[in-house]
Amino acid sequence: MRLPLLVIAAALSGSVAHAQTISGRAAVIDADTVQINGEVLRFLDIDAPERDQLCSQVLGDVTWECGQEAAFALIDWLGTSSVTCEVDGVDHDQRRLAHCNVSGEDVASWLAESGWAVPDGNCACEGVRAASARAAAAARGLWMEPFLPWN
Repeated sequence: MRLPLLVIAAALSGSVAHAQTISGRAAVIDADTVQINGEVLRFLDIDAPERDQLCSQVLGDVTWECGQEAAFALIDWLGTSSVTCEVDGVDHDQRRLAHCNVSGEDVASWLAESGWAVPDGNCACEGVRAASARAAAAARGLWMEPFLPWN
């Protein structure tokens, strides 16, 4: 009877050992990627334009520097605050995937609510989806003008 309990305890301790929290001031790479203490982290549940990405408006051939504006919005919001991230995997670019917060506020939700990110197509993130819908309805961030989402 002890052997099964030891196996369960080992399995549980192994999963806890893989959990990682990274905290500190964030250097913004782009609106969905930051660097904290030398670790590159990508926010889970959202997609945001790359820093050098241009967005096209639906009406006409007008482009604008949406990636730069999204990154600057995140820089302004974070200021010098400490960011705390719970790592939940690694992507194909070896970035750590994480849920991050600042003073208890989820960064991905803030980006979606502010209109600077859209929900990732694969996420089960109803809160982020609702925040993005509110941003679109209020014409915030990327939604200031009708735009064509990137691929």
